[in-house]
Amino acid sequence: YRQAAAATLDWLTESGEFHDATDQVLRHVDNNTWLYVAYLSRMLETRDQWLPFVGSGLMTDDEALGLRRRFERSLENVVSSQLRRTRNAFPSDVSDAFLEHARYAASNLRVSGATDDPICLLLDLEGLPPAEPDAASSWRAIAELLLTKKGDWRKTVTKNQGFPAGDAGQKSAYCSLLEALHDYDEFRSCLHALRDLPPVVYSDEQWDVLLALFRVLPLAVGELRRLFNDQGLTDHIEVALTAGTALGTPEEPGDIALLLDYQVRHVLVDEMQDTSSAQYRMLESLTGGWEPNDGRTLFCVGDPMQSIYRFRNAEVGQFLLARDRGIGSVPLDSLVLRQNFRSGEYLVDWFNKVFPGVLPGQDDPSRSAVSYSAAVPVPKFAAQGSIHTWPLFSSSNAAEAEVGLQIIRQTLDAHPEDDMAVLVRSRTQLPGLLSRLRKAGIPYRAVNIDRLTDLPEIVDVLALTRAAVHLGDRLAWLAVLRGPWIGLDWTDLHT
Repeated sequence: YRQAAAATLDWLTESGEFHDATDQVLRHVDNNTWLYVAYLSRMLETRDQWLPFVGSGLMTDDEALGLRRRFERSLENVVSSQLRRTRNAFPSDVSDAFLEHARYAASNLRVSGATDDPICLLLDLEGLPPAEPDAASSWRAIAELLLTKKGDWRKTVTKNQGFPAGDAGQKSAYCSLLEALHDYDEFRSCLHALRDLPPVVYSDEQWDVLLALFRVLPLAVGELRRLFNDQGLTDHIEVALTAGTALGTPEEPGDIALLLDYQVRHVLVDEMQDTSSAQYRMLESLTGGWEPNDGRTLFCVGDPMQSIYRFRNAEVGQFLLARDRGIGSVPLDSLVLRQNFRSGEYLVDWFNKVFPGVLPGQDDPSRSAVSYSAAVPVPKFAAQGSIHTWPLFSSSNAAEAEVGLQIIRQTLDAHPEDDMAVLVRSRTQLPGLLSRLRKAGIPYRAVNIDRLTDLPEIVDVLALTRAAVHLGDRLAWLAVLRGPWIGLDWTDLHT
């Protein structure tokens, strides 16, 4: 990706439209070629998301104007959606009291001369602002009055928020209102999120840079494909894009799509939550000619709570949209499977209590936010499963490994016939535990965990091989002589 991005800089030596576009994008990053390459390479990693809009990068003024309006409508939709979510989450039982306090605070700030403070926008507020982009500044003012910079509920307020000392109890009353809001975490989250909402229109300067970028990006894609061909490489995105190109579009299907239209009657997609945007478009092309009740079926299986492949451009937000709107012209009936056939009853109960607070409160395709779907235990595992925690505050890896060994021993003693799995965050946590398991004589199987060259028997074989191949390899001979089959100590070796 970085090589392809850097190769586009060669256009600076040419003349014409692509030279001007490359020059403009480079100047936009202050002629910092490192940033230029870094940004372009990251764009190439997600090219399936923007290539359908950019195409070849060459467009007429009318096409560019149409694209600008389309992008700005998307921004409006994003902003309006977040504002609606925030407005709906506003606790109705405190809204009147909050508005009264907001007007009081805005009035005090206006009198004190702090007219630039965003809270002053709330002076004439008679009701909650509408969920429209024009009202975004008023909603940010509400966030300013209720939340700290980090997004937590305020615990108190001062004259800086419009509550000076010596009032008639307004500050105390407002602090009581803040206390009452502490349980409304969804509202707090929505309020904090709207602080980062973008403007809904581009300035002419911003749009000119975007147009230049639209011309440079296809150049980078062309360079990437050249490198792929030269080096015999590809990536997941290129596989999906190539398949999509072969199939065409639902409106203009290619020859392969027309051929498959007669042959493919049933499509099954597994792990649907890990499907990328390009793969979705491929599915749309594959099913583009399907008609309702024509005997053909599209069957998708997936769990959005288990989506872990965003690094591979999987987009769980697409799963949510497909569930609600279908794929292309094919509507989908959704069925939620709730029975958990893997975990004991007490484990399932624990999941249902804990994970609603870990995952978002509601689905949001635009943020790839997936809410928790409660599970139901099966009778076979009734009254089974337990949760235990061994907290090790500021512990070392050695202490963690020692406690881990004790837990494993206790569990093996209690359940000698059962299988056991040990999950860790990363491989770096394992060496200490594996060493203790070996010393304790507890057999284990670790797939792709121990590096082959770290195993003592392999180290010995390598040393023996190197010593035999090269009699002057002193390090190899030292390892052989110290090996368990000879066992000379350092004194003997020195002699």
